Amino acid sequence: MKNIYLTTLKIAAFSLFIAGTSSCDLNVVPPSDIAVENFWKNEKDAWYALNACYAQMPSMDIWDEMCTDNAHSHKPWEGPFELIQQNGLTASENRGYDFSTIRIVNNFLENVDKCQMSESLRNRMKAEARFFRALSYLDLTTKFGKVAIITSVLPYDAPPVARNSVEEVRSFILDELADIATILPESYNGDTMNERGRITSQAANALRARAALYFNNFTEAEKSAKAIIDSKQHALFRISELTDAQKQEADEMYQYVDFEAKGIDKDKFIKGMFSYEALWHKENANPRNPEYILTRGFMADPNNFDWTRYTYIRPSQLVSGYCSFEPMQDLIDAYWDIDGKTIRPSIPMETRAANYSAIYNEVKDLDQTAYIKKVETMDLKQYAYMQEFRNRDSRLYVSMLFPFKGWHETDFKGGTFYYRWDPSKAGNESWSGYCYRKMVALQAYDNWANVEDYPVIRYAEVLLTYAEARIQNNGWDAEVQTVLNDLRDRCGMPDVPAHMSSKEEALAFVRNERRIELAAEGHRYDDMRRYGNAYCSSIMNGPTYAPSGYLLVNKSWNERLMLMPVPQSAIDYNPLLQGDQNPGY
Repeated sequence: MKNIYLTTLKIAAFSLFIAGTSSCDLNVVPPSDIAVENFWKNEKDAWYALNACYAQMPSMDIWDEMCTDNAHSHKPWEGPFELIQQNGLTASENRGYDFSTIRIVNNFLENVDKCQMSESLRNRMKAEARFFRALSYLDLTTKFGKVAIITSVLPYDAPPVARNSVEEVRSFILDELADIATILPESYNGDTMNERGRITSQAANALRARAALYFNNFTEAEKSAKAIIDSKQHALFRISELTDAQKQEADEMYQYVDFEAKGIDKDKFIKGMFSYEALWHKENANPRNPEYILTRGFMADPNNFDWTRYTYIRPSQLVSGYCSFEPMQDLIDAYWDIDGKTIRPSIPMETRAANYSAIYNEVKDLDQTAYIKKVETMDLKQYAYMQEFRNRDSRLYVSMLFPFKGWHETDFKGGTFYYRWDPSKAGNESWSGYCYRKMVALQAYDNWANVEDYPVIRYAEVLLTYAEARIQNNGWDAEVQTVLNDLRDRCGMPDVPAHMSSKEEALAFVRNERRIELAAEGHRYDDMRRYGNAYCSSIMNGPTYAPSGYLLVNKSWNERLMLMPVPQSAIDYNPLLQGDQNPGY
């Protein structure tokens, strides 16, 4: 997909020309630097304009995850995440009430007919652009409920616009995506202007499946997800061989998994770990990856890179690591036991703190070089604290960095890396005790940024959507087990149970599987709210501690958080929004 973002400076300039507003009044300052009469003439202009739509595609969506029980941000200047976790949010914050992408797309749709080009290509390009409008509306309605449906470029003196009902917005999104899926091809051949990574019918169906699931329209969610499965255009990514660094880590896994005693196929488990991890890395991070349904492309250019994966989520011990966004104990505890069906009982804070102190005291006075040498010789499985991480779901070992765990496929100076957590440090150090490993970039551009492509939608999500929707429609049946066992086979874990005692038990199971598989990908925020206020109350109240016993955050839930507030700045501009604020703000 990298060659989609061909003329970055032109995209930036054109985006300024067609960009809209970030407030609900939909007013903009008239542009003065670009003469519109000189544009919209030919096919090249159409491509430039469509590239401006593609430039709106989101990438790693971990930001909302800090509003949940999965993750935490200890730097308040990076966002009001902890404020949301503690029910302190007010209408002074704008949590994404933004119509700029919608205006960019509408401008494209209104003007592309002026370009001299083939009608078939024009229709395809319109469908590609409409996809981004639907994606933007899905984000808006999941956050704010009612939003204004705008399908034209409003003039600067247009009257204020009222919000449409939730039902109208949802119908608009589903209808748009259904139509888009009939226009776009299933794949592209890779030729010029047919680059792999462009929006396909598969992407439209995948987004429609996601939207329908969010809207509790389980019939449509199952149908759209099944269309992708049946097309056989996509598959889960799997590796066949290990790198030298992976082999080194595999040799250390005896510290964590009792393969023989637990009856675990070591080769399958190890390859499953790295199949799950490697789909994000290096040569695998591109539209040719069979798991990538919708890809956000990046390239080695100062205007088009991603610094979240190489800076924000990296541990401070690695180059450029801020560790700004950190996994919480709640998420660590959600990973299955190695049997693939048991969630271990929680450990009292005082017990965990004492266990951590016992092992940490052996290394706390060592410098980094001495620490690495010490850990290499330690029998970690003999420590009470390390028992928490023994015989767990394979995805835990390649998703989260926990104290003393080795990771050798990094750019750490010296090569050999063992995660170290010092509870006495702050700043660019995790406060939760954990750091992300999943999606952390292994190579840097300009010493601090990532240029690997990112799967905005991957096939694993489609399988989980299908499973959850089908349980809602038909219960726990062979179809559900087949798609979930595909996920389990890829990560080297046992098959899912053949029987469930109830629909509720089946839903709880698949929802936890979804939480594990999609951890850090930005789904948890939407998921927990669509499960309902009672579910949110059960998970978003009470303290979360670091392994040292430090109180990380005391979560507090209120039903008003089911929706975000319409920003006061938007209400001030639009009198039709006065008296139409979301409940509780």
